[in-house]
Amino acid sequence: MKKQFYTLMAMLVFNITANSQNLTQQSVDKAGTVIDKVIEAYGGSDKLNNLNTVSVEFETTNYAVNQSRKPGPPWDENKTKGLTVIDFEKQQFIAKVESLTATQEFKNTTIINGDNSQQIDYRAQTTAPIAEPDFMNTAGPFIRVTPALLVKQLMQRAHTAHYLGQSEVDGSMHDVISFVMEVGPSISLYFDQKSHMLNKSERVVGAFGMVGYRFHDYQQVDGIPFNQRFELFVNGQNNMLRNNKKTILNLPIAAHTTVNNKLTIAAPIEPDPLSRQKISEGVYHIGGNGTYAMFIEMDDHVVAVGGTAGIPERIALLKEVVPNKPIKYGVLTHHHNDHIVGAQAYADEGTVVIAAAAHEKVISDSTENKTLKIETVKTRRKFNSGDRELQIIDIGPTEHTEHLLIAYLPKEGIMFEADHFGARSFEHIAPASPAARSFAKSLKRNNIKAKSIFSAHSPVAASADNLKTAVEKAKNLTNKS
Repeated sequence: MKKQFYTLMAMLVFNITANSQNLTQQSVDKAGTVIDKVIEAYGGSDKLNNLNTVSVEFETTNYAVNQSRKPGPPWDENKTKGLTVIDFEKQQFIAKVESLTATQEFKNTTIINGDNSQQIDYRAQTTAPIAEPDFMNTAGPFIRVTPALLVKQLMQRAHTAHYLGQSEVDGSMHDVISFVMEVGPSISLYFDQKSHMLNKSERVVGAFGMVGYRFHDYQQVDGIPFNQRFELFVNGQNNMLRNNKKTILNLPIAAHTTVNNKLTIAAPIEPDPLSRQKISEGVYHIGGNGTYAMFIEMDDHVVAVGGTAGIPERIALLKEVVPNKPIKYGVLTHHHNDHIVGAQAYADEGTVVIAAAAHEKVISDSTENKTLKIETVKTRRKFNSGDRELQIIDIGPTEHTEHLLIAYLPKEGIMFEADHFGARSFEHIAPASPAARSFAKSLKRNNIKAKSIFSAHSPVAASADNLKTAVEKAKNLTNKS
């Protein structure tokens, strides 16, 4: 009896394994069949293999979903124009973009070109060498919004592809294939079963959730179809509409890699590893990879300020030097989605979140922990501990957000803010943006006399003089124009 039982179990396991293998092989085989048709629809393997340089001029409308001055819709709109150029053989990538909106002022170029890679800020008239350029990481976003280049990479990485099934898009059936790009999470591609054009793609990106792409208005460029319009969606909400004005293939791009020798050379852009900086007794600025938080020791607890990504890792670094004090309060500066992701980490710590009253709902909705406690600030809240005074002040409105909480230590002259005035280095001061100019006015209006300004996105402290210089440079630019 036992022998029969074990025989039956062995057969069952074999059948399950065989079926699993069959499903996997079927998925791979079906993906290969679809990919062959897609390659032909995009001009054939020879054309795609020989597609080396691509240049696209564009205009973009960005919808500031969860990044507007107010927490909810209608969302602010910002317009930009630019040029993107790629050379696969030489591993060169150039991205030029400038604002067309009065509330944003920038004109920047990124050049990935081996040892000659640069980040150019034309308003500041500076160029910063990029210490460790990464061609594919930098070019990845352009490839993901350019179907012909996605298909080119799909063709090269077909060994990672799987057929996911069929799905209806805009009334037409589509084959859905996933594959793993050279960098980033896997991406799913939706190909129309009749035309074999890529009309939709999507991928899941960490804390941001589902990122979707839609492609419209194909036109032939040298025998390869290129989309003329592109839309970006984050969790179903439209974040971007881009119109491609001009697409040029397989022409030399050397002119785009040339850097004006009249530009001032700024500090190199180097890797930004996670680190802890003690800036005063019991005051720490902790972060890396462009996101930072401040931690302030009180008598029997700690107050944390900032809610960007990576708060758990920043808390861990704090506990190495302050192991026995709980984080009692976590201050979220404002409602933008990249500044409230830390609310979940604070909830997990049992920390009370402090926020502007107008931002309470969006913060509460962002966390899975329904026991999260939020206390709100109308204008100013003071914390006193021994001879230390910490002020949490709403200095809004600014050009960036209607409410903005900053942390201010008047005795030390230290302030922490987010999104208004930060840089990798203050060796060369750039002209102040509209947000920075309104920030300076708000500090004056609230009688805040900070000596050191720490930022949620900067590894170094700015001074009051740095801010003053930036505002004066912006005025000079306006006067010249």
